[in-house]
Amino acid sequence: MVKLQVTIDPNSLKYAESYKESRGDEAGTETRLEAAKAALKQVIRDLVYPKTAVKGTDGEGDTSMGNGEKVEVVNISLAQDDELADIPAEMREVVAAEIAAFRDRSIRRDMERLKREEEMEEAERQRNNPQHRSRLDTPPPDASSGSRGPHNAPSGPRGTNGTRSVSFVNGGVANAEYSINREDEESDADDEELYRRHLNKQKEDDENLYTEAERKWFNRERSRQAALERERDREQQEEETFERRRDEQLEREKAWDDEREASRKSHPFYRDHAAWVRKRQMDRADEAARDDNDRRAEADEKRREAADNEHARGMADSFLDRQAQELEQRQQATAAAPAPFKLSLGAAAQRNQQKAASNRRTIAEVEGLLDDEEQDGTAKRQLIPIQFEPTTAADKMTEEELSKAVRALAQEIPSEKEGLWKWDVQWEHLDDSIIREKLRPFVEKKIVEYLGVQEELLVEVVEEHLRKHGKPEDLVEELRGALDDEAEDMAKKLWRMVIFFTESEKRGYPA
Repeated sequence: MVKLQVTIDPNSLKYAESYKESRGDEAGTETRLEAAKAALKQVIRDLVYPKTAVKGTDGEGDTSMGNGEKVEVVNISLAQDDELADIPAEMREVVAAEIAAFRDRSIRRDMERLKREEEMEEAERQRNNPQHRSRLDTPPPDASSGSRGPHNAPSGPRGTNGTRSVSFVNGGVANAEYSINREDEESDADDEELYRRHLNKQKEDDENLYTEAERKWFNRERSRQAALERERDREQQEEETFERRRDEQLEREKAWDDEREASRKSHPFYRDHAAWVRKRQMDRADEAARDDNDRRAEADEKRREAADNEHARGMADSFLDRQAQELEQRQQATAAAPAPFKLSLGAAAQRNQQKAASNRRTIAEVEGLLDDEEQDGTAKRQLIPIQFEPTTAADKMTEEELSKAVRALAQEIPSEKEGLWKWDVQWEHLDDSIIREKLRPFVEKKIVEYLGVQEELLVEVVEEHLRKHGKPEDLVEELRGALDDEAEDMAKKLWRMVIFFTESEKRGYPA
């Protein structure tokens, strides 16, 4: 005798419970069971109480048996309460036939479902490993494992509904959590050991991620600490240099002797007085030139601010003019509504605009008048000379078209490293003002974000690299020592801004 030992793990119990919950058709099952019972009782009733006379019956109505040697006698016990007794006699045959047909169809569907599932399981086993048999495979047909039950008998719950085919999901990164590990499937270890291995592997992956994040954090903190130390050393060195020069100057002033210096003639004032005067005049001229340059730069900055304000005021005046023009057109249309009329939009709009411009003062003129009334003794606002420049395509665009063009340019610039590194930068449109006024603040901001402190040395390195029209990959190598992994990200963002400003200058767009 072969002893069959079955072990049910918790996963199988959970699977059985979920299968029962997924079916959720207990009422339908009870209905089919009752229908099958009713059909069986009807068949038994037809056998016991035939509707027509059957040939070969005796006087008591029993069927006359022929050769009774090989006849199997079946004793059928009938229930007293026949469930079809309440159905009218003329409807019993139809009901019984429907019940029998339903039972036959259900049996055929179950058999076809079992056959399809067995074929798919066999094909899956052959596809996975035709040579090696897993511990989860069923034994071969010729294996002596005891009684296997009747053919096509249900073998437990399946993974999917019987009316639908089995859907397989390919393994991979996207389905790694739910994919089958073939090594675990072919292993002889139990489920607890496999689960322990899975936890250890997950813990190892988490440790690797933590180690990598910790390494990056240490590198970033080391760079930040080095930047802090360099900044502190630079400030200390500047302070020491200033103190040393001050002390030296004080000592020289204290020990100064005109007669001795005149006799020694070591100082340029006594050695060559004319050369000393010329040099002093040149130094004063240079200092005056630097002062003039600073004053001109300050005046240019104020002039640009005034031009921007005037441009904004002009846009506001234009908007108010359009609003007044539209209001006047609506009033004219309302006044002339009863009578049919012909409206010429082009000429009327031009006349209305000229009329509104001649009768209305701009906001700038109103502000100028108010300023003159409040400050009678002050000078009038300085007039800005008109600079005639060659027109470009951007000069013919409206504000909305310029805004769309600028957005299109920003979208045109690539964001990946390969596209940025291969971009042909228009260096002739990158002047020192763009580097100093637009790119330098961006570089300072990013360095503070990465290191936490202001690193003047790195800012100067970036400025010098841009002035020499260097390559972005070389800039990454120069910044890698201080920024480590963030050097490439810094270079990519900076290069996008360089491309944007140079292309804007080339196309005449307002940056």
